[in-house]
Amino acid sequence: MDRRIVCGSVGSILKYLGILMLVPLGVAVWYGEETLPFLISLAATTSFGVVLERLGATEGVIKRREGFAIVALGWLAVAAFGALPFLFSSELGAGAGAGAGAGAGVGEELGVRAVDAFFESMSGFTTTGATVLRNLEQVDRSVLLWRSFTQWIGGMGVILLFIAILPTFGVAGSQLFDREFPGPMAERIRPRVQMTARMLWSIYLILTVAEILALLFAAKMPLYDALCTAFCTMPTGGFSPHPESVGGYLNPAAELIVVVFMFLAGMNFVLHYALLRNPRRVLENKEFQVYCLLLATAVLLIAADLALHEFEIQEAFRYGGFQAVSFMTTTGFVTADFEAWGGLSKTVLFALMFVGGCGGSTGGSIKVVRVFVLLKIVKQRIRHILYPHAIFVLKTGDKPVSEEILQGISAFFICYIFIFALGSVAMAAVGLDLVSAASSVAATLGNVGPGFGLVSVDYAAVPVLGKLVLSFCMWAGRLELFTVLVLLTPAFWRG
Repeated sequence: MDRRIVCGSVGSILKYLGILMLVPLGVAVWYGEETLPFLISLAATTSFGVVLERLGATEGVIKRREGFAIVALGWLAVAAFGALPFLFSSELGAGAGAGAGAGAGVGEELGVRAVDAFFESMSGFTTTGATVLRNLEQVDRSVLLWRSFTQWIGGMGVILLFIAILPTFGVAGSQLFDREFPGPMAERIRPRVQMTARMLWSIYLILTVAEILALLFAAKMPLYDALCTAFCTMPTGGFSPHPESVGGYLNPAAELIVVVFMFLAGMNFVLHYALLRNPRRVLENKEFQVYCLLLATAVLLIAADLALHEFEIQEAFRYGGFQAVSFMTTTGFVTADFEAWGGLSKTVLFALMFVGGCGGSTGGSIKVVRVFVLLKIVKQRIRHILYPHAIFVLKTGDKPVSEEILQGISAFFICYIFIFALGSVAMAAVGLDLVSAASSVAATLGNVGPGFGLVSVDYAAVPVLGKLVLSFCMWAGRLELFTVLVLLTPAFWRG
């Protein structure tokens, strides 16, 4: 593996990440808030990126191993340096929850702040939406906008952004694109990777602007809130500048708009492009059909359960529908106290955490296409038992699925469940109850955000070690597990 290429590429990413910090810096200047945290963060990130870029190499062939390393380490570096504005902000201590304790030393307190800042940043870039911040009304608007902006940057993919804008990544972006693309198959709109990246980011930007305008003019939401909400809807992130999330606005029009754009964000973005050229292809897409069917079933089940427990029909569909779409697309916005709902509703929401959006969407978790193929594998196995001499070809729609993809999907599912089980045990070991432990891992591994029990509102009370475990889950979940797991294999570094 050419470590100089990896070093130079990660340096380039950090250099431009520092430049992006000009956005929250401008907001801080506009509102007359603290600018020093962003100035220090911008200088540190850009300087380190430039040094790393100079020490490494920005030209050369990015092969398979380099691709894995650049994507995994690039995301880790972005989360680490993206945490600096939170770390230097004076609101982190007031806005964050569990500190080191009254008797803790300065070093231990700084360590807790650093972990909290890293957790918040990792949650942002991976579009998870799990937060350690409390009392959001005390947090500067510039800090909250940076928090939302990190989700927007990470939604379509940090590496994909730089493939689109940097010539160096565009030339050899195939290995990077394949490592970061969310789903079992890296679909392309154009033969060239850089053109595909630009088209995907263009669609993403257009939908974001459309939601901002809809929230501004149809829902009458203030510009700042509309920006932050749209920045967290299209990446299916779930951070909100309002302490009570979207429900705190008491705005049914805003809720409806957010539901529509969460649904669109949970679709494969290649299908958005198809809408312009062949709308019929979208309706014929098997994954999209299953996506709609699962969502409709979940909404009906939750609404029926809520209607049986003192909710009026209209309210049952309003709150149940919003929460179902929010959980399945792994956005994590909230409009009601779902923790107080009945067992059926909470079970459905928990199950949706494992489904996620479509492949090629900004949603996380296992993905609809994998769930659909796994069900087809079970069905095929049953048929094979009944007809042992028959030959069956597994298809999604009219397309046969190759044996390599089938093995990849099966391996992904096994790894996903194994990491979920191992993570749940680890969280129970640090002191969380069974429900909180399992749901915290499911919510972070699937990049959903809110869980149940102790983590239904925020993750402030989770111990420091638990936050590190969950940060790993967010990182691995966003990069489809194997991109991270490969780096943990000794053979990868020996090659």
